[in-house]
Amino acid sequence: MTLGIFLATGDSFKDMAKTGQDVRFKKFYLSAFAKEFSKVYVFSYTNEKVNDLPRNVILVANKYALHRYLYGFLMPIINIKYVLDCDVIRAYHLSGTIPAIISRIFLGKPFIFNWAYDYPKFAQIENKNLQAIFFKLLSPLAIFFSSKIFAANKPIFKELPKSKAIYLPNGVDTNFFRPTKIKPKHKRIQVLSVGRLEKQKNFENLIKAMSKVNADLTIVGSGSLKSHLMQVAKQQKVNLKIIDKVENTKMPKIYNQADIFVLPSYLEGSPKVLMEAMACGLPVVATDNEGNKDIINNGENGLLVNESIEGLSSGIKTILENKNLMEKLRKKARKKIEKDFSLTLLLRTENYVLKHV
Repeated sequence: MTLGIFLATGDSFKDMAKTGQDVRFKKFYLSAFAKEFSKVYVFSYTNEKVNDLPRNVILVANKYALHRYLYGFLMPIINIKYVLDCDVIRAYHLSGTIPAIISRIFLGKPFIFNWAYDYPKFAQIENKNLQAIFFKLLSPLAIFFSSKIFAANKPIFKELPKSKAIYLPNGVDTNFFRPTKIKPKHKRIQVLSVGRLEKQKNFENLIKAMSKVNADLTIVGSGSLKSHLMQVAKQQKVNLKIIDKVENTKMPKIYNQADIFVLPSYLEGSPKVLMEAMACGLPVVATDNEGNKDIINNGENGLLVNESIEGLSSGIKTILENKNLMEKLRKKARKKIEKDFSLTLLLRTENYVLKHV
C-alpha cells in the first residue's frame, strides 16, 4: 500500500529545518509511516534533496520552483504519476487539502487531513485577513471531500461531522522527552517558553509579566518580532535570552535546564511544546484556551491562567511560592502525557486509519 503526504502550503524539509522540526518529522513520523506502507511519497513545495530518509520514502520536489500557491493547485497534475500510485493521501493542515481536494475530484484519491486549530481565527490574530477569508471558504470543501479528519483537540472534534471526525491530538515520545535525574543549579529561577516570535504567541505579555517575577526568561524560537521583544525586555528590565533554533532532538536538554515552562499563546490547537515540557516533568503555566485545556487539568497537572500580564505573572508566582504544588505538578504532568499523549500509540492509531480508509 502506498501513502502520499501533502505538506501544508509552502512547507518543505528546508523550512522545517529552520525551526529544528525536520529531525522530528523524519525520526518519528516518516519512520513510522515507512514501517507500515510499502512506499511513501512526500510532496515538498521546494526544489530540494534530502539524503537521510527511510529507504522507501521518496521525496517529490517542486522541481520547477513554482510559487507555493500556484504549486498547491498544480501539484497533482505536475506529479500525476506519483499521485496515481498513491492509495491514500495524508494532507497536513487545512492548507494541505488544496492539492488533496483536486486529487480527490479528478483522480479519485481518498485523503485524510488534520484539523489542528481554528485556522481563520489564527489568521485574524496575525492580521492576515485575506487568509482568514480563504480558510473560511476552504473549510467546507475540505470537510466534504475528505474521507476522515483528525481533530487535534476535543472542542474541534465536537464541531466536525461525527461520521468523519477522529480525535487524534499531537503526541511526544515519552522515552525521549523525560526528566533528567540531576537538575542543574541556577542562582535565579529559569522560566522557559517555546514558539514562533509572532503576535499569536503573546510573548510581549509574558515578558512584561516577568518584570514582576524574580527570574530569568529563555524563549526558543524565531520570527518577525525578535527585535521588538528584545527591546520590550530591555525596557522592562527582564533578563531575556532568545535561542533562534534548536533541533527537536536537543530540546529535552533545554527543557531539563528550566524550572518552569510557560505557554502564553492567545490560541493553540494541540501544542507539542507543552506536551514535551510536561513529559520532561516541568511544572507548567498555560493560557486558558481550548488547545491547552485539552491537556491541562487546572491545579492538577498544570495551571491555566488568563492571557493578560497579571494572569501570567500570577500563575508563575503561584508555583514559585508553593514548593509542594510545584512537585505535585511535576509528577502529574509527566503521568498525564504518558497516559494520553504517547506518540507511539497515537501514530499506531493514525496508521490504522490511513490503511483502512
